[in-house]
Amino acid sequence: MRKFGLILLVLFVAAIHHVAAQGVSISYQLSPEILLPGDYADCILVISNPSTSGTSIKVNSVILTGYGVEIAPREIYSIGIIPAGGSATLPFSIKAIKAGRFNVEASISTENGTIRQNIQIVVDDNFPSLTVTSPVYKGEVNDLQFYVSSPTELKDVRVEALFNATPQSVYLGEVGSNGAEGVFKFFPSSSTLEFRISFYNGNNYHEVIRTVNVRMLESKGVVVNVTVPYKTLYIGDSILVPVEVANLRGDEIIGVRITAQSDLGTFSDPVEVPSIPSGESKRVNFKFSPARGGEGEVFFTIEYSDEFGNKYSIEKSFSIKVLDSFAVSLTNVNVAREGMQVTVSGDVSNNGRSEVYNAYALATCDGYKADYFIGNIDPSDFQSFDLPVKCNKSVLVTVSWSNDLGEKFEIHKQVNLGGGVPTEVESSNLPIVISIVVAAVVFVIIGLIIYRQIRK
Repeated sequence: MRKFGLILLVLFVAAIHHVAAQGVSISYQLSPEILLPGDYADCILVISNPSTSGTSIKVNSVILTGYGVEIAPREIYSIGIIPAGGSATLPFSIKAIKAGRFNVEASISTENGTIRQNIQIVVDDNFPSLTVTSPVYKGEVNDLQFYVSSPTELKDVRVEALFNATPQSVYLGEVGSNGAEGVFKFFPSSSTLEFRISFYNGNNYHEVIRTVNVRMLESKGVVVNVTVPYKTLYIGDSILVPVEVANLRGDEIIGVRITAQSDLGTFSDPVEVPSIPSGESKRVNFKFSPARGGEGEVFFTIEYSDEFGNKYSIEKSFSIKVLDSFAVSLTNVNVAREGMQVTVSGDVSNNGRSEVYNAYALATCDGYKADYFIGNIDPSDFQSFDLPVKCNKSVLVTVSWSNDLGEKFEIHKQVNLGGGVPTEVESSNLPIVISIVVAAVVFVIIGLIIYRQIRK
């Protein structure tokens, strides 16, 4: 309301700048039209003879009087004759002493009498004004938007932040009733902000301090969402754990580093993200390989910085359960004998959620070894193996593999051979001899029968 009143008063002053009386016309100019305490205003009083009949007029003197301001000079003499259509220009200055509204009266003595002209002087100590127009959030680098306005035209306006900001000062140039805007980047440490505004009001240089109390809002921060794909896991398996980091702050976060760890297994290496702009999110995947059974916690740590180098760290955790069994199992184990050879066979099944790599079966007993390379096994699939062995009583079958995280695992099974390998028997010619004797007897009998038939 005060600013509005000042503007109305300026308009009122402008409306009375010109007075015509007693054959002369009086006008004045005042710059600047609104003063701060201590300002000088440059004033010009113009006495004009508007006569169109060729009549001149004599001006004897001008006397300036008033209170609350200093006037120099107060008296002007020997102005002389002003011809028809001519004018006389009389400069003088006014110095403002204190805030308020004051009147300076100019008494112009002519040959036709005295004319009085009132000059309204407005002295205000409350401009320019500065307003913060953007919200301010705790714990964030804020874009502090501000607005500077003035009821009269100011020149070379510069605003300096009296707190840590980038840039430290903003040049606005000319500022009038329409105002001007500027922006500082800063990290708030207090709800009270101070600014130094430097400017020229006319030829008068000023520096004023403006204090603004801002309302500090809570930051929405950084939100971490972890998706647990399975409720239970197997030892030796490898699963993907998606992690989404959403930046709900009003500023950009930089140097984002995400790490994961658990006592129940091994995670893939930390993931680094150069930056996440305000209002955006970044999704990354971790690989997790359980190494032992049980229930425990998985911890994700997110570290990042803001544009001013302030560092932050948040943690997200969730519970997992690892079954006390491996992702790979050894099933359908059989012992087969063929002649002197004993073969141990079976299936290697992948019960996990990821592919098994470089599966390998090995049989050992009494210093004897037999191996079989199985290869890769898809989830919910199996591959078979055959291991020829030369052992008695039992054999140890070992199956090893690695997952896509590079972790290596193995399982073991003791297989009973059930009586061992048959012993070797020495060969004999007796069956062949018997066969020859039988054949000879048969030939003899046949020969006798034929001989008897001939003699008859």
